[in-house]
Amino acid sequence: MQNSLFLRKRSGLFLTLLLAPLWMSACKEATPVVELVRPAQVWTVSEQFAPPVQYYAGELRARFEADLAFRVGGKVVERSVELGQAVQAGQLLARLDAADLDLAVAAAQAELSGAEADRLKTQQELVRVQGLYEQKFLGKSALDAAVAARDAATAKVSALRAQSKQSGNQAQYSALVASKPGVMTAVNVELGQVVAAGTPVLRIAYAGEREVHLRVGEASVQAFAQALQQKQSVKIGLWSRPGEALDGQVREIAPMTDATRSVLVKISVAQLPDELPLGITAQASLPAPASSGEAWLPASALFQQSDKPAVWILDASNAAQLQAVSVVRYAHDGVVVHGLAPGSKVIAAGVHTLNAGQVVKPVAYDGKADGKASQGGA
Repeated sequence: MQNSLFLRKRSGLFLTLLLAPLWMSACKEATPVVELVRPAQVWTVSEQFAPPVQYYAGELRARFEADLAFRVGGKVVERSVELGQAVQAGQLLARLDAADLDLAVAAAQAELSGAEADRLKTQQELVRVQGLYEQKFLGKSALDAAVAARDAATAKVSALRAQSKQSGNQAQYSALVASKPGVMTAVNVELGQVVAAGTPVLRIAYAGEREVHLRVGEASVQAFAQALQQKQSVKIGLWSRPGEALDGQVREIAPMTDATRSVLVKISVAQLPDELPLGITAQASLPAPASSGEAWLPASALFQQSDKPAVWILDASNAAQLQAVSVVRYAHDGVVVHGLAPGSKVIAAGVHTLNAGQVVKPVAYDGKADGKASQGGA
């Protein structure tokens, strides 16, 4: 009796344990699933969060620079300047050994003295011949010969005088002197070095106007060419002076690319402080040229679909859908893309947490790319 009662209780417990999962599953199926609609930061293509601006890095340079060289060859016996040293007009920079040049001056002067003596002799001879000719003791041919000798001697004196002056100038060329005030930006010669005429030994940046030199890609040349034609102002910022903005004007654009496939652009800048050293880093900003079909987006809105750029856009029901785009260029504060219609609502943050068809609650983009809003943050 007791055994049968124990078996019935054990069977009931077994059936209860067996049916418990089925009962719990039925309860779960009966509970409705509520999908959480999370907010997402949205950027509308027709809006302009900030004007699209392109930034270019460059350096501060003197408008007028020159490579200095000796006009004659020789051995360097003196160098009175160092790299970065400021110099004044007329200051001696370097000097060559002028011993041979002084000897050439002496030789030219001696030849000139001999030629002047010959000219004096021919002049005196002409006076005597002319007197005899007037007295009918000599013929016309003798007079013509005396005149020709006098003229030849005079011409020789003129030639040797010019040669002597040239030799004197060459002796002076042994001293390299600054023609204008400036600062030495390169020193390529040492004492005892033998240099040839015309070989650059020093480089000087003349005092006065300053400008910013940029090297831009081929795609950006058109924007600077347009600024040059329209005399459009270019904003210049100095990394050593954050927060300060100066106005510049495009002065010159190189007609061809260099070895780096970039184009040199020179921008004149007025009202630069005199104490700014040359070579400091500068930044030029220029509005990006507008083009039909281009749109600016925050960089955080860019997504990737099968190794191609894409963005999440919202349809009429605020469901997220992927839209392929093409990147035109990367800007300082975002990205410029092509392939979005005006008025498109693009999810601007937290794009890596979305799924196709996911319904979100759009909120205005606040400029932060941390994606907290799309993940449920306020």
